[in-house]
Amino acid sequence: MCIEKYIQTKSYKILLGIGLIAFFFGFTLNSWAQNQRPTIQITTEFNYPYNFLDKDTGAISGRAADKVHEIFKRSQIPYRMQIMSWNRAFEMARGNADTCVFSTSRSGEREPFFQWIGPIAVGHWAMFGSPEKLGKITKLEDIKQSRIGTQFGTIGVAYLAERHFQVVTSTESITTFKNVAIGRIDYATTGDYHGRKIIKDNQLGDKVVWLFNFNTTNYYLACNAQMPTEIISILNTSLRELKADGTFEKIDNRY
Repeated sequence: MCIEKYIQTKSYKILLGIGLIAFFFGFTLNSWAQNQRPTIQITTEFNYPYNFLDKDTGAISGRAADKVHEIFKRSQIPYRMQIMSWNRAFEMARGNADTCVFSTSRSGEREPFFQWIGPIAVGHWAMFGSPEKLGKITKLEDIKQSRIGTQFGTIGVAYLAERHFQVVTSTESITTFKNVAIGRIDYATTGDYHGRKIIKDNQLGDKVVWLFNFNTTNYYLACNAQMPTEIISILNTSLRELKADGTFEKIDNRY
């Protein structure tokens, strides 16, 4: 082999070796970067059909929860989801930089504390009361002087208080509904599907019924304001993909 051809062959092998090293080094760096992504803590409450514990699997499922699972799966961001009381879920997300909470209504008061992914669902607020009021009580103005129960920490508390209603809070929605059933308060308010589910599961249908809906809101995945904007951007991109390929609608149709 002539010296010129030998040099060309040797140079090719060197370049090939450098290319392979660069490829594997880049792959390793990419894998390292993915492994270094922090585990995001996701908190939520029992709010049927948006987020609830599946009795068969023990997993957190629902119209909103399934979308959040899919968003993080596509984003390849590690996460851990927990279900708890709404006030605790909300305060954890507001106070911890690695935490998000859903299904969260967006408001001016909440805006500074979070970065928003969504909307991921739409909810309807309803009023519930005793059966004899069905058809007679049809709007908020009909119950201006009544005691209305709701869960502590929800946006409904501020909504009603701003309009000068008498609001009675409890730590769980079921407590509010039981208080209506025994006549301790006049009405209970929560999401329409959620309220109907509480009535059914606790055999309260002879004491408490749906009366009317009075507001509609979009639900979001709300992440702490200190969470890196790159993560928020990735999550919002994954949500857009869900909507574009039909997965978003398919999840809604399951429930």
